[in-house]
Amino acid sequence: MNSVPTTPRTGQVSGPRAVTAPREGRRLGRRLSLTGLAAAVLLALPTAAATATPAPNTSPAAGPTNAGSAPAASGASTAATTPSPARPGAALAARRLNITMQAQAKTNWCWAASGNTIATWMGRGYSQNQFCNAAFNRAQGTECPNWQATLGNVQTALRWAGVNPGWYVNGWLRYSTVQGEINANRPIETRIQWSSGGGHMHLLYGYDTTNDWVYWGDPWPSNYRYNWAAHGWYVNNSEFAWTHSLYGIGA
Repeated sequence: MNSVPTTPRTGQVSGPRAVTAPREGRRLGRRLSLTGLAAAVLLALPTAAATATPAPNTSPAAGPTNAGSAPAASGASTAATTPSPARPGAALAARRLNITMQAQAKTNWCWAASGNTIATWMGRGYSQNQFCNAAFNRAQGTECPNWQATLGNVQTALRWAGVNPGWYVNGWLRYSTVQGEINANRPIETRIQWSSGGGHMHLLYGYDTTNDWVYWGDPWPSNYRYNWAAHGWYVNNSEFAWTHSLYGIGA
């Protein structure tokens, strides 16, 4: 998918199942082991856009989310190999950043809601409309269109906001990298690919090594805002795959 803004998708439905507030100790089904997921070298600069096309809801017993899995050729099972920023001290057993995950203001603004949540965490006070205008180098004070975007656009907006935009890479991040980023108080923005087509963006904000969990925020308005599952499940499962990452933000 390219980064050129397109007409908003039609026929959208509510997104993946989530939980209203993470609770430690709860066990989730359908975890996927990392066994067999091989590391690969960093691909060319990623261009996949988020289309904010969440999959239908299921009952609460159905598992951690309801999305779709992308084919391996999409880079879904490729670990990013860009060097990580320096990480302070030994990894903690568990940590969650006290973010306030924003709901996206427009149907294609999952990227803006996630990115602006990070900007807010970093002490900025912008609206999603301002963030969107900055992402496309548009004049502030105008209504930003309901455009799709890439993590590269998120970087542009973060740079405008005075936040180090971090590294934009193809592929998923290893669990140790996720831990290091969270320990350094840096949320991670991710792009996922639905098996049914289209993409979406999330925000990783925590981990728990007891069960190899990661915690993520989902900006889709009708979804629960805070979610968790095993890292291996989040990387690639029967519903979606993690395809691109933006990390080292604010380093």
